[in-house]
Amino acid sequence: MKNIYFIILLLLANMSVSNAQNVSAYQAGAYQPGIMNVRDLAVVSPGLIFIDYNYWNNSNSYYDRNGEEVKGYINTDGQYVNLTQQIGGYSNVPVIFWASKFKILGATYMATIAPSYISSNYKMNIHIDKDDQNASSSGNTGGFGDLAVMPLGLGWALGENIDLSFFYTFYAPTGRYENEASDNVGRGYWTHQFQVPFYYYLKEKSTALFVMPTYEVNSKIEDSDVRPGSRMTLEYGISQYVTPWLELEVLNGHNWQIGDDKGNDVWWRETQMYTKDKTSTVSFGVGVWPWEGRLNIRAKYAMDYGVEQRYKSNFWSLSAIFIPNILN
Repeated sequence: MKNIYFIILLLLANMSVSNAQNVSAYQAGAYQPGIMNVRDLAVVSPGLIFIDYNYWNNSNSYYDRNGEEVKGYINTDGQYVNLTQQIGGYSNVPVIFWASKFKILGATYMATIAPSYISSNYKMNIHIDKDDQNASSSGNTGGFGDLAVMPLGLGWALGENIDLSFFYTFYAPTGRYENEASDNVGRGYWTHQFQVPFYYYLKEKSTALFVMPTYEVNSKIEDSDVRPGSRMTLEYGISQYVTPWLELEVLNGHNWQIGDDKGNDVWWRETQMYTKDKTSTVSFGVGVWPWEGRLNIRAKYAMDYGVEQRYKSNFWSLSAIFIPNILN
């Protein structure tokens, strides 16, 4: 049973294992590639924009450092233990976005604030064939997550065909977090994120080609001597309006941990678990304008591939963008 509970705790993102500070080895970063909409970070006209993102995700497989699915493990008695798992979650992220009338260095100034609500659940079963033994674990959690704030966004419209922007965003650890808790909804540390979106437009902007690098650097996890390694993301995609009210898009993204986890409480550094994780995500979306120039509804599906030392997930999202035509 000790081995059973160890593997259950090991594979869950929000669970802890017994060590000096009870910090989870699973630190996947703040930014998820591939699930934003292609034109979300384009330079926009001055004014307020309200956005509501809804995400559903599920996973039933964890991939190890070699990119192989973990279907079980061998316990201390030399017996193979079969493992099945199911993890699901929902996130709601309302966003207030503002673009200025004035210019800074020739660029439109932009800022956002985005709280979040997160819920998740898991169920895990293990079976030892030789002794016909079974054990299971399940649970759920929910609450307000970390707060994302973009205090600095600069967007340059370079002629008719090019948009170039710079965004600095920080994630404040406002979500519930304790090192020894199994129901965390926050990460327990600050993240500073830097992005440079680039757009190239064709056919009077009906076609948008998009490329964006994202860099994340993290503070120490609270009440511990653990600083998760920095991360890099590269995304690229295309958005195509097939009619003035119907948009189709494809977006691909790659995310890597590029810095080492540091600190005296990084207990997994001395284990076979210690490696820099990575994942790729591809998504397909459709957007419509039921109210021309004022209301946009978007739906998309995303799936992970090329996963190492992470869960492989599928995502569904539904977002609404409302332009109230105020402060413009």
